Amino acid sequence: MGSAEFGTAKYLNKKMKAKGLQKLRFYCQICQKQCRDENGYKAHCRSPFHTRNVTQTKPQDLHNYSEQFEKDFLRLLRLSHGEKKIEANKFYNEFIQDRDHIHMNATRFTSLTKFILHLSKTGKIRLHDLDGDEDSIDVESGKIMISYIDNSFENMLRQNKLKEIEGSQATEEDIKMKMLKRQIATSAAEAEDVDDADAEETISPETQIGKISLTLPKKPASKGKVSKKPKNLFKKLK
Repeated sequence: MGSAEFGTAKYLNKKMKAKGLQKLRFYCQICQKQCRDENGYKAHCRSPFHTRNVTQTKPQDLHNYSEQFEKDFLRLLRLSHGEKKIEANKFYNEFIQDRDHIHMNATRFTSLTKFILHLSKTGKIRLHDLDGDEDSIDVESGKIMISYIDNSFENMLRQNKLKEIEGSQATEEDIKMKMLKRQIATSAAEAEDVDDADAEETISPETQIGKISLTLPKKPASKGKVSKKPKNLFKKLK
């Protein structure tokens, strides 16, 4: 089958497909060539151009690709999501939208799951919503959440500053609480003193001094004596 002629609809259709995002497993990072399907990728791997590039590749190149892939992945995660949680497979799809990114098949990571586990074990990301052991997770299932761990010096300073502010706020709250308790205790003591003073004022003088009773002795009654009638002096004068 001959190639499509220049300017035809078939030619333009092929060009439009070539501009789109193709399957990553059909991309050759060493040659920086995107193949459309499996047959095209196999044909490219048998080509003299690819064979020559592979023979010239050094182990250091694989290491460099792996480091650059990890660096670009973490950089985009930090800039686009910060330390917020995001589904790992969803973010990877965001990452590969850049056609110029380092492809995973050129690195030492054979799958996305192994790459995510590597980042977790090296303390660069957190894994969330794990049902079991880390080694048994499957990132491609779309259920694993990840978040970036910011270990930069600026972030450490910011975290320390926030802790200091939270500590000072807690200390200030403790002081306010102690002052409030002290005021409550003082008010209660003053109220108790006022109640005692009111109680003393309501006590009657009789209760305070006590009743004083005087008993006068009675005169003894005279026994056997008859009272005499007063004499009439005018009768004698007559």
